[in-house]
Amino acid sequence: MSSIKSSGKESAQIARAILHDRQARRKMMMGILLSLVGMVAVGTWLIDGFLMASIWLFFAYWGAVLLAVLFLILFSIYDMLKTMQER
Repeated sequence: MSSIKSSGKESAQIARAILHDRQARRKMMMGILLSLVGMVAVGTWLIDGFLMASIWLFFAYWGAVLLAVLFLILFSIYDMLKTMQER
């Protein structure tokens, strides 16, 4: 049980460090953006037949892409507000 608590504390410290460092935030956003480009390319050209075989796989995959897009948008808004606050 204590390892779970320490893991949670470590995760919170890492998240806090990323959120407070502008360079780390922007590197994280770039990584998410490149991952999204890769996910769209893979979903469109490589596994399109596999995704079309089942409607549930299709919605699960593109739902995951949508969640990543929403996370990137929220992270970008946070970065914008944090940058305005720093000035």
